[in-house]
This record gives sequence, C-alpha cells and structure tokens, in this order.
Amino acid sequence: MTEIIDGIAHVTAAEAAIELSTTETRVLMLLKQKALQGTLSDQGWFITKASLDSYEEHSESVQQQPACRSACTAARCGCH
Repeated sequence: MTEIIDGIAHVTAAEAAIELSTTETRVLMLLKQKALQGTLSDQGWFITKASLDSYEEHSESVQQQPACRSACTAARCGCH
C-alpha cells in the first residue's frame, strides 16, 4: 500500500522487501548504504517508491559486479 508522505509516494520496508525479493534487514542495510531513500516514522521505515523503482532498474548491473572482501589485496578487482 502506497503512503504519501510530504507529497512523495512511499512503501513500508516490508513491502519494499517483497518487491525486491529480499528481507527487511537487507532493505534497512540498503537505506544505510544510501542505495534506497526513506523516512523513519513512529510506524517504522517508509521507502520512497522512486528510489525503490530506481534501485530495481539498476540493481542487475550492480549485482553482476563481484563483491570485494575486506581482506582482498588484488589490485585488479576494481575496488582499490
């Protein structure tokens, strides 16, 4: 269910998790990483529909990139 907050469409973290086929914890991590934008209220986190749509649109290219481990020392992994 879409909520309008300050004129901007939002969905709950639970709804965002369902839409992204992930968990609410992952959605909260994406908020912390600023991959998603949202608002915290008394009822919990609400994610902007625009940032959710944008993330879904660009997530395939992001997910195809290899994740670098913190102990990685390879100069060619692209994260250094």
